[in-house]
Amino acid sequence: MLTAAWHMLTTGALYQDPGADYFNLRAPTKTKARAIGQLESLGYKVTIEPLPEAR
Repeated sequence: MLTAAWHMLTTGALYQDPGADYFNLRAPTKTKARAIGQLESLGYKVTIEPLPEAR
């Protein structure tokens, strides 16, 4: 938060929220691994299959 405040004060820019899915879009492989790990820790067996391509 301090970094955001410093940037806004030095550049005069307003704060722009990156959005709720910022980290998911930034590191999709890490997000997928985290989700699989959470499900497995709850006792689920997880298999991943890609969705068929859209026409």
